[in-house]
Amino acid sequence: MPPSIDIFFSVVFVSSIIGILTAAILFFASENESFPSRILAIFMLSLSFATITGGAFYTDFFLRFPHLTRLGLLPSVCISPLAYLYVRTVLEQEYRFKKYDFLLFIPIVVYAATFIPYYLLPASEKLVFIRRILADRNLITLEPEGLLPLGWGWMFRAGYSFILAILQLKLLLDYRKKILKNPQGLLHNKKIFDWLTYFSALVFSMFLILLLEVVLHISRFFELFRLVSLTLCGFIVFVAIYLFSRPQILYGLTGYLQPKPGENATDSNTDAEEAGQSVQQRPTTLTLEQAKRYRNQLEEFFDREKPFLKAGYKVKQLSDDLDIPFYQLSAFINQEYGINFNELINRYRVKYLEKLVQNNPEYSQYTLEALGKLAGFNSRSTFIAAVKKNTGKTPQEYFGTLFGG
Repeated sequence: MPPSIDIFFSVVFVSSIIGILTAAILFFASENESFPSRILAIFMLSLSFATITGGAFYTDFFLRFPHLTRLGLLPSVCISPLAYLYVRTVLEQEYRFKKYDFLLFIPIVVYAATFIPYYLLPASEKLVFIRRILADRNLITLEPEGLLPLGWGWMFRAGYSFILAILQLKLLLDYRKKILKNPQGLLHNKKIFDWLTYFSALVFSMFLILLLEVVLHISRFFELFRLVSLTLCGFIVFVAIYLFSRPQILYGLTGYLQPKPGENATDSNTDAEEAGQSVQQRPTTLTLEQAKRYRNQLEEFFDREKPFLKAGYKVKQLSDDLDIPFYQLSAFINQEYGINFNELINRYRVKYLEKLVQNNPEYSQYTLEALGKLAGFNSRSTFIAAVKKNTGKTPQEYFGTLFGG
């Protein structure tokens, strides 16, 4: 294998692993459990899987494992609807899918079904196609093993993906004025809007390359699939770096932007379900009325019961205590406070200690560990980090000031 190909596949492999790890963190390890973040995690997983399976055509991997050929097909065509759904759910502050969102994936399933006869072939016949592709990698985009005429599948993918990318940009334009003029959390919302703009511009650019191949056949001048793979690698690395440098954007927009563009205020979601009224579709966003009620419930409960003093108190426990669905409560905290649940809990703990030490001078004799445990912190490091975040000072500095030290 030529050294250049070794380097190329190494870039693809490392980028894909970064993307898979980012997806895993977003889905399982992140403190933010918002609905859009879960969609972004699936998007990153699909993008990474499509990238690494595409890059495998530059090795002898499929010669050894022919039955794994084209396994990246379905994830690759899911990239565009997932990107669209991610941007829409952030902009519209959704906590669940809409009723007809599954329709976005029907064309993809139909397209993927054209490869079923190939998937059922014995390994010896698959190797014939694989050797043809390895001899001329521009055949990757022509998809000779599918049921469609050469290039038609790529044409469909490029056209469908480009249309969704255009709709994604249109969503941003529709919401631009509303988000940037929203007085609540203006700076936070602007940062999220900027992120969505960069994200959508990259998605648009990625699918523009595919469309140019369909219209201009740019693969005549260079190896298109290599360019596509490197574009995907750059996209993965950009998203990973951006998210880890600005994790706050995962909390979503603050404030309540209903009604949506073009709607009347009376058209926004109501509590019809709770009132026993029949509705054709369950609401997917929180209304301002719900937000006010949830805020009163949460703050009254915190003031009365002080559940944050329990070490390890979780958002699911709060959901049970308040009788608010978990997915709605998580979305509410992100939108109302612009932070995640753990940050909200820690904010209450720091405020609790502040009042406690101001009214009880004897706590000046307590160690930091003891003060932290008193407020429900699990560790000294978490306690120190929470105090710094909420006061801008170390615990020694902050509580020393309160004690008059």
